[in-house]
Amino acid sequence: MKQQVLLGQASAAGVLLAVASAFYSRVFSGPGWIIPIIAGALVAGLLAVLLTQTSLNRFVRGLVLATLGILFLLLTVLLPGTSFGTSNELFDAFVGSTINGWRNALEATLPIETSIPEPLGFATALAWIAGSVTGTAIGRGEGTAGVLVPGLVLAALSLPLAAPSGVASYVLIAALVAAALLVSLVRAVPQSRLGQGTDDRVTEFVGERLLTERLVSGTPILIGLALAVPFLAAIFPFGADDPFDPRELRQEQEVTSSATNPLSVMKAQRESGTPAFRIDIPAAPSAEFFDRVTLVALDQYDGVNWTTNATYSATSSDIPAIETSLETIEVRQNYELLETNSPWLPTGSSVTALVGDDIWYDEGSGTFLDVSNGGRSNYSILSTIVAPSTEQLAAASVNLDDLTFTNTGVDILEASPITALSTQLEGTTPFDRLVSLEAFMREELTLVNEASSGTALGRVDDFLIDGEGYRDQFVSAFALAARQQGIPTRIAVGYRITQVNEDGTEVFLDTVSTEQYDAWPEVLFDEIGWVAFDPIPAVSGEAGVTDDNATEIPEGQPAPSGPTPTESDPTEDDDLDNEDDTPVSATVRVLIVSGTFLIVFPILLAVLIIVAKLARRRHRENLLDPGERVLAGWQESKDRLLEAGVEIRPDMTVKEIVSTSRRELGVHASSSLSALAPYVTTTIYADIEPDDVMADNVWREVDSFDRQLGETRSRGQNLKARVDPRPLLEKV
Repeated sequence: MKQQVLLGQASAAGVLLAVASAFYSRVFSGPGWIIPIIAGALVAGLLAVLLTQTSLNRFVRGLVLATLGILFLLLTVLLPGTSFGTSNELFDAFVGSTINGWRNALEATLPIETSIPEPLGFATALAWIAGSVTGTAIGRGEGTAGVLVPGLVLAALSLPLAAPSGVASYVLIAALVAAALLVSLVRAVPQSRLGQGTDDRVTEFVGERLLTERLVSGTPILIGLALAVPFLAAIFPFGADDPFDPRELRQEQEVTSSATNPLSVMKAQRESGTPAFRIDIPAAPSAEFFDRVTLVALDQYDGVNWTTNATYSATSSDIPAIETSLETIEVRQNYELLETNSPWLPTGSSVTALVGDDIWYDEGSGTFLDVSNGGRSNYSILSTIVAPSTEQLAAASVNLDDLTFTNTGVDILEASPITALSTQLEGTTPFDRLVSLEAFMREELTLVNEASSGTALGRVDDFLIDGEGYRDQFVSAFALAARQQGIPTRIAVGYRITQVNEDGTEVFLDTVSTEQYDAWPEVLFDEIGWVAFDPIPAVSGEAGVTDDNATEIPEGQPAPSGPTPTESDPTEDDDLDNEDDTPVSATVRVLIVSGTFLIVFPILLAVLIIVAKLARRRHRENLLDPGERVLAGWQESKDRLLEAGVEIRPDMTVKEIVSTSRRELGVHASSSLSALAPYVTTTIYADIEPDDVMADNVWREVDSFDRQLGETRSRGQNLKARVDPRPLLEKV
């Protein structure tokens, strides 16, 4: 392969690898992925091309590329991302980047932080392998497909991690198609078949000229095709309402809920007084902004129970924070669990960083799930909490179209006490209306610790009619009334982590017990996030407490004993491990889908090429002008010569083309082509215009030439000729 053609092929393949690597911009956050992935693919490709020009055998070349790849992985990913806390950490990171890399990449929450070595290392290894295979195929002069496949595979493997969407993805898809077509266009340049003894400078000049001609004539075509692909994908009518998203195959995500309704066990939990966890807050903020931690957020109501449909997945150490222009406070919390009956972990709101193993995260609710099977002991969390002023809360808006948190789940009649309660949302802003509802419930309704618990609609109605009830009825009534007014509301279940001393000051607890187990409604405000409200009175109206001797029962103090909950537990699956959707089986499904894509895509491309060639032949055969039909028939025959591998150039005469085809294909296969030559010569040089009879004779010879050519080849060769894209990419 001559120098200019080799350089052109290497450059085109480099563009394809760079574009394929750019698909990982949807997977990783920040620019830290660029050097390991893009540079890894390009460096590996260049090294592979250079190694093929040496006298090293195939095994030695592969060993050198593998060794350099491991060194590149160490320098760009593993060493910068490993803290070396133990002697085996570097080895574990290498294994996680290679053997377990695919699973680690699937389990991480998008976008993946580049500080996590395993997923980035896996993508870097893929890029290095793709570059090595591509460079080797170029250097050895292998077929076009050998150069295209690694880049397409590299891009395809990013799709199960982060399915592309939006205009930016259309640009990526168009760029990938254009790069693949560019490689095909450059690879279609035949090597100059000059005789031995011909000066190498002449050969190099011919290769450079052919390359330039193909690029000038073919680039507009491939740009048009590249732009057409995403355009057709955008307007394709089928599946527009429910598009395929490979992220749905990431079945490491699990929908989970406790077998015990966290609201129905509130009374039993508060009465048990069991130590739950220790919490250390190095720089505790004001309790005004941080006085509780959440276990689970309940967002669905079925008329009886509040439940969650949270979807948990393994998460990276860093979690995107809410975008806001308001003041924020960072609160670091160190937890040591003392009681592990709950599958959820206590966490402060708006978590942005996590240090701990076997912890899964639900982005929608911001809650965490413990998958350590009871082995959890401690973990650390950083919360970035929005600290709005009262004026900022009053000016904040809510999304009234968010049906996820506004659906009551049941038909609430106009005569229902809940409807009457919703009229207490008075004010000009959402916050003012919620404050008025909160004040009404605290002042007009009575907390009775001996009342029966339960959140069924009838039980909540009785609570509002009687004017007294237990804690779960307060929060349930508040949430239903707010939702009835279209305000996005949920119920958070967790722990109060402060208590009020005798002097009235509020201090943080070191050890939190189930006595602090509580629930509260939360409302979602734009740019602020979830804001907690407290509709439960601070004064208990239980028997034996009157207005004269009523005392405040601070959060964190034990509540008097009462009956066990009367509401039955919901019949939900307690198993957190879905045996049908294990990480291994999910990975297999993803691999099957990726493999299917790699098989189906070439088939669809081949069908597209065949259809395009048939449509162009039909157009040529039905041209109205007889002279144009004659020349079109000659062009159709030259396309067959391209498919047969006959080297023809634009500057060759009709006679030279016939002579070359006879030498390459034999007399029988080229006899009809010889019969075509007089018609074409007459059309080009004679003064008389060809008629329809001459045009019909030309196309009969074209059909005869097709048959004769097919008889000299095997079925496989005929199929290869049908899917050969060169007639669509170049004109001779």
